[in-house]
Amino acid sequence: MSTTLSTLDQAELHQLAINASASGDDGAAIVYFKEAASRPDASGTTHFLLGAHYAQIRMYDRAAGEMEAALALDPGLSIARFQLGLLWLTSGDVAKAVAVLTPLQELPDSDPLHRFGQGLVLLAQDQLPESSAALAKGIELNHTNPALNKDMQMFIDDIAKALAGVAAAPPATTPEPVAEETVEDSPYHRHLLMSAYGGTLPK
Repeated sequence: MSTTLSTLDQAELHQLAINASASGDDGAAIVYFKEAASRPDASGTTHFLLGAHYAQIRMYDRAAGEMEAALALDPGLSIARFQLGLLWLTSGDVAKAVAVLTPLQELPDSDPLHRFGQGLVLLAQDQLPESSAALAKGIELNHTNPALNKDMQMFIDDIAKALAGVAAAPPATTPEPVAEETVEDSPYHRHLLMSAYGGTLPK
């Protein structure tokens, strides 16, 4: 297998990884992306998609590491920046999420990632109505990545439930314990791979 991989160029490795992913073979996809990422001519996109596959199999530290490597090679890879920020946010590292997402505000207002990044930063700052509005505007602008829209709609729905709960809740003398969703069970992590591909593959 290693001998065969050494004869393949980046384009071939990338396409084989995409084909493996489409057939549900995450293991093979990771093998191809790891080989591609290990070479001196590896692109930021390759590191990013390898990271997305690591997230798919719940290896979140490796996922974050590959996405950071993607941004080191290509700071302008906005989808990698957004997904890394999303990964940090849903893992509970709000400071890292805000730091990674803030540069997305330099994108044009018409870019959905500008709005999505803004929405997640507002969410991290507990500005729920403003966050929901920004995410909704991003969905309105995004016509190329339906999987990402689905993820952002999940945030909007969760925000609506939180706001409804605050409005309906009677005064309480003792705060109710809140069960936090574990990193491993996060639905946003489970959908990351599809939205990652939607942001990087040629149309």
